[in-house]
Amino acid sequence: MIQKLKLENIRCFKKASFDFGEGVNLIIGSNGSGKTTILEAIGFFAFGRFQSLAQDSLSIKSGADVGRIEIELTESGKPVNASAAILSGAKIININGKKVPNSRIVGLQKAVFFNPETIDLVSGSPAVRRRELDQIIAQKKKSYVLDLLNYRRILHQRNELLRRIAAERAGKSELDFWDEQLGMVGTKIYEYRLKLIKKINQSIKEVHTFLLGNESALELKYVASVDYGRFDEALIGTLDADLRYGATSIGPHRDDFVFTENGFNLKDGASRGEQRVAAAAFKALSKDYLADGEAPVLIIDDIFSELDEQRREAVMHILQGGQIFISATDERVVPQELIKKAKTIKLS
Repeated sequence: MIQKLKLENIRCFKKASFDFGEGVNLIIGSNGSGKTTILEAIGFFAFGRFQSLAQDSLSIKSGADVGRIEIELTESGKPVNASAAILSGAKIININGKKVPNSRIVGLQKAVFFNPETIDLVSGSPAVRRRELDQIIAQKKKSYVLDLLNYRRILHQRNELLRRIAAERAGKSELDFWDEQLGMVGTKIYEYRLKLIKKINQSIKEVHTFLLGNESALELKYVASVDYGRFDEALIGTLDADLRYGATSIGPHRDDFVFTENGFNLKDGASRGEQRVAAAAFKALSKDYLADGEAPVLIIDDIFSELDEQRREAVMHILQGGQIFISATDERVVPQELIKKAKTIKLS
């Protein structure tokens, strides 16, 4: 549970401190008042990054050199104090007064994040869906963060080598080592993702049926860019194209997953409302997946205005339990049952 958040030179906040309750925390304010900043700063200690920014350094307040986030929370009954100093091109992370690698903050507080982009998970880009899977898995399995970092390093090295080969500054035989590494780590990432997809598929029809109010056949399907049982052979087959474009065309960085119902991809024609309900079902089950002794924190950034009243009530019903952070410009769009028991923070 999160007790306190402090911000210094982060976005619109020069210096601010917020105390939270153990149940529902409702943050009300106009656009630009800092609601999203507060929620993303909380999420920073779950995901290791700001959700809406390409680079964390963009969170530093204009005119400042360093931004700082501090959080006080309880993890497995033990108090934890963590901080992040954000500089241009670097982050310095401390947990309980000890400097640690950046990867250590991923999953420090498990969380599920809803915002206008992630509620559009069905219709978004493959990169959004890949990131969603990776953030869920990484919070539960710490070694997965290292697998992802290792894969990115290997991919970068292979792509650099492809460009050197194309420029006749290296030979094709030099790819052998990196191909082997890419196949080994890439297959591991694929297997973790597929395992999560299968886990969610066990219950997603039932959850989606509840949200819709009628029978659902919703199913997630993982779309692999390669047969991972023959990854090495596939890399040989795509080599000419990879050399031409200077980039590796297959692997986990090119995979996707889709939301289907009776074989129909919801991205290709379901209404916006139907897509959002499917995304909400996915989010609800990712919450259950992350629950391990205690419920993950729910971070809900201004999505209720995007849902009708019936859907708001249904979404909150399946997300009940644990600490919840909700932002809105107008509390009238928030389900009344939540408002009654919420600690409200109003931003000017």
